[in-house]
Amino acid sequence: MLEPSTLPARPLGPGAAAWYVSSDLRFLLVAIRTLVLQVAHPMVGAAVAEHSVYKTNPYARLWRTAMSVIRQVFGGFRTAEEGQRLLELHQDISGVDGQGRRYSAMNPAAYVWVHASLFDAWRLFLRDYGPGLTAIQEDQLFDEWRRVGLLIGCQDRLLPRSVAEFDAYFVDMLTSLENNAVVQDLLYHGPKAPPFIPQVALDVVSRPLLWLQRSFVAETLPGDLAARFGLQKTRRTARHARALGRFSHLLGWVPGVLRRSPLALLAMWRTGRDPRIAPEPSRYP
Repeated sequence: MLEPSTLPARPLGPGAAAWYVSSDLRFLLVAIRTLVLQVAHPMVGAAVAEHSVYKTNPYARLWRTAMSVIRQVFGGFRTAEEGQRLLELHQDISGVDGQGRRYSAMNPAAYVWVHASLFDAWRLFLRDYGPGLTAIQEDQLFDEWRRVGLLIGCQDRLLPRSVAEFDAYFVDMLTSLENNAVVQDLLYHGPKAPPFIPQVALDVVSRPLLWLQRSFVAETLPGDLAARFGLQKTRRTARHARALGRFSHLLGWVPGVLRRSPLALLAMWRTGRDPRIAPEPSRYP
């Protein structure tokens, strides 16, 4: 295990805003939107289309993704080890996309973009679908996001150094995102059914959920980007997005321990026991 003197940043500890948001099961509300933004990056989309098993084995892929996020956010000193694992896992993922452009999962800018979508998701959830976000809390959240980025191997020179710099970077990156087959697949197709459930039954259940999902994505993205993905903002999509927001705020009255992911709670308990992990200077409610 890496020791403090060899780490590029201080790991997150108890009281972290990122611990709060990433452990809340309501955060799943923004999950597909985040994935859409990630795979809309030309290199990320090409790598996922040609190398991921998200279509053939979606549940195993979802589990591995969830466990990776748990290790990144709640892993303490193990966060850097998870970053090293991710870099080794992606080093052989490369090729040429359908337009003849070379791609590599080890491209530093693409790697940072995937991590950048996480801060955007954290902030969106806390600000609009969670308990709110003050300027001080936003700065704390950004500092935590940047520290995690350094621990998992993002290049320091490519990571924004302030919220204002992040916002400018994010707006600029949105102009480079593309509609592609993976984006459309996430928006319009449900997962492959497990062996014990008929595919037609899962499709029936997925259809209204996919519509709500598209409404949420359309309403929470800039209009030009939503249109690029073939989505339209209408009174109906706005109504559905507002309903999801009200439902999320209503769930906020549920006791925190019941809203937390069990995996996250276990990881938080383990890391919180490490005497080397100092609590964050301020706590999210």
